[in-house]
Amino acid sequence: WVRLIPNNKADTLAGLTPAAVSGTLTVPIGRVRKMKMGPQYVQAFTCGDQLLWGAAEPLRRMLRILMEQ
Repeated sequence: WVRLIPNNKADTLAGLTPAAVSGTLTVPIGRVRKMKMGPQYVQAFTCGDQLLWGAAEPLRRMLRILMEQ
């Protein structure tokens, strides 16, 4: 249900928008990069269909998976 979007403008505009995931349970994640705070900190952008998932569900699931690893 998670799809990693390559970090380039064309793919970001095509797949990392609410319109691209409207009506689906797919959660695209993109713009992933290390933060200046240290290598253990990662920044990412995600979006999902909020009517299907609820406002916090995609982020909650992603964080739970990351914490388990």
